[in-house]
Amino acid sequence: MIRCKFLVAACMGTFVYVLASVVCGRNSVWAARQLDEQKRQLSMHTAAIEKTNEELNLEKIMLEKDMDVIAAYARKLSYVGEGEMLVKISGLSLSEASVYDPGTVMLHKGVTCMSEKFCKGAGFLVFALFYFILLFFDVTCSVIKGHHEHKYYDRRQGAVML
Repeated sequence: MIRCKFLVAACMGTFVYVLASVVCGRNSVWAARQLDEQKRQLSMHTAAIEKTNEELNLEKIMLEKDMDVIAAYARKLSYVGEGEMLVKISGLSLSEASVYDPGTVMLHKGVTCMSEKFCKGAGFLVFALFYFILLFFDVTCSVIKGHHEHKYYDRRQGAVML
């Protein structure tokens, strides 16, 4: 019976250890959610950088191939083509070329989780507590007695006397 109580207590301790590891351990649900949030942030950051890259590639192609775009950029720099007159109007703001944000470096952040010592300690604590509660229950219900009465047999001349 004591072995059964020990096994039940060991199973409860193991259950608590596994539960703590699955919920808040190193490879737990909590850690997976944190990693998913980091993945989402990195995806958003990557999408913004890819959009900027596409815009810059389009601008590069237009500067290489489209003569009207080249002329527009030349006019911004105050170049005048043949047959054109330059008229400067004061008081109007110049439209400046947009400066593209190259983004910032995003590094991997460590995952916050409970240590393995905590999970094992919780399992061992539940094991010990559950085992002692079962032993205490047995002692109070008189299943296990503190003193065992020993029967002494006295042998005299072939007869057993109690």
